[in-house]
Amino acid sequence: GGTVAYAAPFAGFGSLVILDHGGGAFTMYGHLAQPKVERGTRVGRGGIIGTVGVAPAGAAALYFEVRIDGR
Repeated sequence: GGTVAYAAPFAGFGSLVILDHGGGAFTMYGHLAQPKVERGTRVGRGGIIGTVGVAPAGAAALYFEVRIDGR
């Protein structure tokens, strides 16, 4: 689980949600069709943050990234 640090459009990622898991750990979810959370919302493990959208090439896609201590 984590707290929504960002939930809005972001260049290159379409609609992007960033979860802050604490301890310098973040996860990013991009190319969402529709974020289902707002900044400051607490999301439990397995919670729904949005629906899959499309990549710039037009195919269904979800961008996922884990960052720990900025890497």
